[in-house]
Amino acid sequence: MNGPGLLALQLIDIGLDHLAALERRLPERAALDAAGATHRTWRADRARLTALVDAAGVDIARSEHESGVIDTKRTRLEQQMKTIISPREAEALMHQIDRLKADRSSLDDAELEAMEQQSEAEGAISALDDHEPVLLDAIATARAALDDALGHITVDRQALVDRRATAEAALDAADMATYAEQRERFEGVGFVHLDGRRCTGCHLDLSAGEADVVKSSPPEVLPECPHCGRLIVR
Repeated sequence: MNGPGLLALQLIDIGLDHLAALERRLPERAALDAAGATHRTWRADRARLTALVDAAGVDIARSEHESGVIDTKRTRLEQQMKTIISPREAEALMHQIDRLKADRSSLDDAELEAMEQQSEAEGAISALDDHEPVLLDAIATARAALDDALGHITVDRQALVDRRATAEAALDAADMATYAEQRERFEGVGFVHLDGRRCTGCHLDLSAGEADVVKSSPPEVLPECPHCGRLIVR
């Protein structure tokens, strides 16, 4: 079994795994996500304010329509007043006219309030629109930084992929089968070496006798660490 070749392949794959993890945790990615979230909040605020403007417009139009209806009724009643002789009928007409005046005053107040709300919302929309270029610039800057970081990772990954192809070519089918089994079983680190008598996989010390067994094993045999079961390369 080609122990040094298996260990070399493992180191390359560890490097690839590291790059994949780094790619997921890039601070530039978090910065872009944050900039995008800020702009999504901006869009939500603008949509809410636009809805307020539209609702106020509907209220204003309704108030103007109802005011027009009241004005027409009031004009008709005032014309009738000119032809009324009976005090009782005149009093009844005046009562209706006063009620219409009160209704018209309430509509005017409601319309004024809606116009104020509409004006405030339009002002807030204008302020948001003035600020959007800043948000878009932040997104563009963050995206450029992320693209640059990903570009560096792509270069490093390709270099490792090229090295992996060379390392894999030095191993036979049996070695590769053993490698795949060990990699899956031990989550990427199935081959280790001894640092003195310490296993670099589980970081436990072998006894003197266990270390001697490892050292006396034939070169083509990779003994298992007695503690973790990883294959020890000499």
